[in-house]
Amino acid sequence: MKTNIETLLDYSIQIRKYYARVLNERLKDLKLSPNEMNILILLSNNPSITTSTQLNVFLGVSKGLISRSVESLVKKELIRIESDVTDRRIQHIYLTADAIEEIKILKKEIRKINEDILSEIPKEDIQKMEETLIKIRDHFKEKNEEVCL
Repeated sequence: MKTNIETLLDYSIQIRKYYARVLNERLKDLKLSPNEMNILILLSNNPSITTSTQLNVFLGVSKGLISRSVESLVKKELIRIESDVTDRRIQHIYLTADAIEEIKILKKEIRKINEDILSEIPKEDIQKMEETLIKIRDHFKEKNEEVCL
């Protein structure tokens, strides 16, 4: 098996798609598309992600889908858009107070999915995977800092 970062990102995308499908089935009353749910959760869990380009990279979906989903979430008053103070071409995306309740519901269902999916995987394996991913992330941070010097 040839594992590289792209493969790990692909695994992440596959897992996210599973979550989206199951959440969409369980939470039809929220009237959110799977991509809108992904965006809310991603923004909630990653405050450093604030642009459509970042959403595009992390979610692995088209720019058009990101754009439509962001526009829909703005109309639903779950996110707001602000222009960057130094570069007006850059638009930052932020959660609104109205999004908090929706996100609580989403996270509760995600916990249920996690309990179901991870129940047969030893805690030590999960912990080791997390430790490994942290090491990978830290190496990327170091390399990024070297490039920025």
